[in-house]
Amino acid sequence: HGDNPSGTLPDGCPNIFGNSTMDEYGCKDLDGDGWSDSGDAFPRDSDSWSDADDDGFPDQGDPDEVDDCPQVSGESFRNGTLGCPDADLDGWSDAEDEFVNESSQWADTDADGYGDQLIGFEGDACPATPGNSTEDRYGCPDEDGDGWSDDGDDMPSNPTQWKDRDGDGYGDNSTGTMADDFPSDGTQWNDTDGDGHGDNPYGSE
Repeated sequence: HGDNPSGTLPDGCPNIFGNSTMDEYGCKDLDGDGWSDSGDAFPRDSDSWSDADDDGFPDQGDPDEVDDCPQVSGESFRNGTLGCPDADLDGWSDAEDEFVNESSQWADTDADGYGDQLIGFEGDACPATPGNSTEDRYGCPDEDGDGWSDDGDDMPSNPTQWKDRDGDGYGDNSTGTMADDFPSDGTQWNDTDGDGHGDNPYGSE
């Protein structure tokens, strides 16, 4: 490659020996792909040389390493999707992330709004079964809609009650229906006259 810049195949680096041929002639090309080291985004990888969106993922080369969104800068790297937008930086591209702004969650198998990662934010304790529980656990069936999962609700059909410590069928919530006037005594539950003694003649009060 001659030193005359206006001649045929002019040397882009006339004072340095090189073998580049793509972006300029005669400059150093460490990986031998034809692109000069100064014009090669990946000077040590002969299969890749450009990175249009400048996100670190190549525009060409090994299919398992090529940028899946070459015109848009991104950080995604999970699920085989590289270099696409990832708002919460959890590795999952926004297009494949069910929780775009929550880094601890990305999938929601049962589509109930709670993520499959149990230790993540509001992790679904029943990831394969849709549910709306929120009190004792997230995302499990809650028949009466009181927030307590059916498995954690002592009275799963009564939305005003969820705990029944003494197991007598009357709930501990004094303002709910079927309220227990004696929540720690399984033999009594009603005190109609309010005298502190239960209505059940066979009870302990």
